[in-house]
Amino acid sequence: MSIQEALANYHNSLYYNQEWHRLAIKGDIDIIVNIGTDFARSEMMEYAVACWQYVIDSGHGTAEAYSNLGVSYYYGNGVKQDYIKAVKYYQIAADKGHPFGMYNLAVACEYGNGTPRNMDKAIANYRMAADHGVNQAIDALIRLGLYNEVHGFAYYRRNMGDDSFTPENKNSYLTDDDIPF
Repeated sequence: MSIQEALANYHNSLYYNQEWHRLAIKGDIDIIVNIGTDFARSEMMEYAVACWQYVIDSGHGTAEAYSNLGVSYYYGNGVKQDYIKAVKYYQIAADKGHPFGMYNLAVACEYGNGTPRNMDKAIANYRMAADHGVNQAIDALIRLGLYNEVHGFAYYRRNMGDDSFTPENKNSYLTDDDIPF
């Protein structure tokens, strides 16, 4: 599916935004990524994938586009399930600093989906994602016995607003000296 076809159907998204539509038609890469997310939230996955793939193929792939496309391949949403492609996209997103790219790469490494099982790499990526406030990464580290919820560390590192990517979410209560590992 072409980006033109996807954008022509954006008005069918539950989250249609006329200004975003106008900017996307003009080629705004960040807006096209956001429209892909709107399509995904509307369960129009083929259109979401078309947006994220277009951004990546254009040579201007954002960390979010790589991470989102990785999720699509991991679960087979809008594309044929392919763990190897998912891990490839997760790795690029993680290298670009995307917290959910780090978390998703950690999951793949922990369970050996699309990559050889590698607990050291999984733990390293869970820790990086946790440092960015990804609650699921904190939960994974607790499950693995690497964070101790009783001492409050995991609680204070949590993103209490939601689980979305919030790079501004820095904990003012803890310093790096307080981290027990």
